[in-house]
Order: sequence, then C-alpha cells, then structure tokens
Amino acid sequence: MDINYRQELQKARQAIEGLERTGQPTTISAYWEVCCGDVLVAEENAQEMNRVWENSSLAKELLDIAAYLEGFDHMLDKLNTAISRMMDVLYDHPSLTLRLLEFQLQVLHRIEAQHDHELGETEEVEQKIRLYRHNIDCADKGDFDNIHPIGHLKNDPIEWSAEYESNIDEAHRKIYAQLEDLPRGMGFCFAYWHAKQQVLKEDYDIEWKTPSQMNPGVMFD
Repeated sequence: MDINYRQELQKARQAIEGLERTGQPTTISAYWEVCCGDVLVAEENAQEMNRVWENSSLAKELLDIAAYLEGFDHMLDKLNTAISRMMDVLYDHPSLTLRLLEFQLQVLHRIEAQHDHELGETEEVEQKIRLYRHNIDCADKGDFDNIHPIGHLKNDPIEWSAEYESNIDEAHRKIYAQLEDLPRGMGFCFAYWHAKQQVLKEDYDIEWKTPSQMNPGVMFD
C-alpha cells in the first residue's frame, strides 16, 4: 500500500498543535513523527523533481523540532540520520545547509560524549562546515573567484550568494510551473536549466550559468 507522506505529515503536525515540548515519551514521539514526515516529503519532492521549493521550509521545521529533541540522548542517532537525509535533498540553500551541518556537528559531539569515543564522521562534517563558511563569506564579499567547488563538477559560484538563495524558492515555483507537463526523463535537465536561466535573469536580474556552461566537454542527460 502506497503511503501519502504529505497527508501523514499534515496529521503529525495536527497532533502536536498546542502540545507542550516536555520530556514525556508520547510527546517526544509525536514531535519525531513530524521530523520523519519532513524528511520523507522532502525526499519525495527531490525524487519526483517537483515541489522542490518546499524543501527549505521542511528543513527549517526539522531544525526547529530537532533543537528540542536533541535534549534527549536516545534521540541523537535518529536526529543525525534525519539531518543527513535532509541535506541530501536540499539544493540551492548554502546558508540553510550550513545551519544543518552545524546542528549535526552538535549532535555528533553529544554522541561522542555519550559513548566516550570519537566518530570518523565528525571530522568530515567539520571540513564541510569550514568549506561552506569560506564559500558563503566569499560570496558575501563578491569574491566569487575564490569559491571552492564541491565535487568534481563546477557550479556557478553565484549559487553561494544570499541574493540567489533568497530568491530561488520563488523562482523554482515559476520554473516548475513552466515545465509542469514535461516528462521527468532524459533531456529534462536541459529544459530545466533553460527555464531557470531565463527566470533568474528576467525576474531577479541574476546572471546564472548552467552546469553545461560551467563544465564544457561534459556530457549531460
């Protein structure tokens, strides 16, 4: 039986309305259900390549509730997993991703203290935090030439800027409205990039280069 994650998330949200954030097991469980719903809906959005503009608000809701749940030792491993999964499907939001990374580091330190040993994952998260802070700082200064790429492919450094991040969700609503009837298959990325480049320029005066422009010679499908 297929589960309607969006519907289940709404039910979970209704269940915590007016519910004081106490240490009662039932209360912790009710709030955790919302966190799970946030992650599952965000993953569904990314997989279906639609409604991706919702993922930033889902990530913020997750962070808000996670800050409460982090106070309970038995929730730490679950929160670490939830934060990691959310970051995997959160695109175009460097500052918000940095907040998730910083929270994840806090959780990892708590886990290390709990078990009295270091985790290999912690060093990797610390490196990511340093990279994100560096790139965001460079973007804030307009020093785009010193932004370090993440991964093997290059992305337009403008994606690290506050101007880009603050407008991308609204832009995505317009982009996906234009592409509503287009199948999400081979070649969709080119239509998406074209619409994105057009919307960002015409509606927000943001000059954005596509991955194919940033990586000449690389084959995309």
